[in-house]
Amino acid sequence: PLSITGILGDIQNLFAKTEEAKTKGFKKADFSYQNKNGKCATCSGHGKIKTSMDFMSDIWLTCDTCNGQRYQAKILAVNFEGKSLGAIMQMTVLDALAFFTDKKVVAKLTVLQEVGLSHLILGQAGNTLSEGEAQRLKLANSILQKNNGKALYLFDEPSTGLHYFDMLPLLEVFKKLVKEGHTVLFIEHNATFIEAAHQVVKLGPGNGAFGGELVKF
Repeated sequence: PLSITGILGDIQNLFAKTEEAKTKGFKKADFSYQNKNGKCATCSGHGKIKTSMDFMSDIWLTCDTCNGQRYQAKILAVNFEGKSLGAIMQMTVLDALAFFTDKKVVAKLTVLQEVGLSHLILGQAGNTLSEGEAQRLKLANSILQKNNGKALYLFDEPSTGLHYFDMLPLLEVFKKLVKEGHTVLFIEHNATFIEAAHQVVKLGPGNGAFGGELVKF
């Protein structure tokens, strides 16, 4: 979530501006887990090490050197408002909203919260996201890009994994997109989402081989 939305770059700027970083000569790039001067040499910035198993799938174990925090000790020793970069990457979006005051960071975190991702860990690996989380993260990134022109947004079951009270803010985001002239199309079985739609297209009458016919428009 941090790297996809660009929040990581904003946070790296904040760390690079600290007196401790300036004293030690650290630049913004040093706070990247892809930079050789910043990333843990043992796990190459992954925070985990892949272990091959003879008769089972490979497993990823937490790196003993950085304890899963991705960075070298010298980088983790630098604090921003009492927190290391490794500790911040273990925060949830909700926790980070309560911690940061920087306007750019807060604005981006707020978008993640609005699309129902307040529970995500900031440094969570992309391949551990559910399908619904991945869809909403792409939506958040699209909103933050603020591209010119109108867009068609396609979603497959956007309510997946969401509590009712998390659905409402996401629906508000959909409504805002429509007001801006975009089109939002979603496949959904959740009654709350269906009731909010301007137009419902029902396919059926059954599922699988028994579906595909236009039942209601």
